[in-house]
Amino acid sequence: MKCLVSMRKFVVVSSSGSWCGDMTQRAFLWIVPVIFMTISLSAIRQAMAHSVAGRAARARSAINHRYRRIATDFDRVSYLWCVPYARKLSHIALHGDAFLWWAEADGRYARGNHPRVGSLLAFRSIPRMPLGHLAVVVKVIDSREVLVNEANWVPDTVTRNVPVIDVSPDNTWSEVRQSTGGDSFGLTYPTYGFIYDRTPQTTIAGRTPDAEVAEAPATPRLRTNAPNRNLK
Repeated sequence: MKCLVSMRKFVVVSSSGSWCGDMTQRAFLWIVPVIFMTISLSAIRQAMAHSVAGRAARARSAINHRYRRIATDFDRVSYLWCVPYARKLSHIALHGDAFLWWAEADGRYARGNHPRVGSLLAFRSIPRMPLGHLAVVVKVIDSREVLVNEANWVPDTVTRNVPVIDVSPDNTWSEVRQSTGGDSFGLTYPTYGFIYDRTPQTTIAGRTPDAEVAEAPATPRLRTNAPNRNLK
């Protein structure tokens, strides 16, 4: 094979027309590292993307776990407000905002300060919860603790088997706290007492176990888009 060598020996041209020589070798030595670096950078970017996605997924999981700790069972159903959910579950046919139910029950349903399965725990209207709240008692643990099912304590959610404790000085269930998971409980909320799924009893003297202990609310009707539970 005959080759024509340039004066500066950069390129050698063969008689067959192919290119060879020092320039080709130098180009090869540059291209290989560039390809290797490109592949490495691509792998690093993919690893970083997976890492970011993993952190985001873990963050979402932590947030979900925070809310799931609030109740033993946790799901979404069509009852996104406490009033229709409480009415459906307790069969107590009252209407209006939750804080009005205690007054609405007067003369129609028995009311008292002793928890019973199927009764409604009626929460008072306060600045951080102006519409009040209703929770259905599903289990009585003792005179100071019950489990309730309720809607919209966690916004747009039904929570079940939520521990609620009475923290009133005289065990009248006029002040309660709800579980926030484990052995922790949230802020204190004032309540009227319990509404029972039966007509009130008439007594001549003394009090029945379901004697009424709270006055009807004088708060005007209010409307807001969603409650602020301020659990922490």
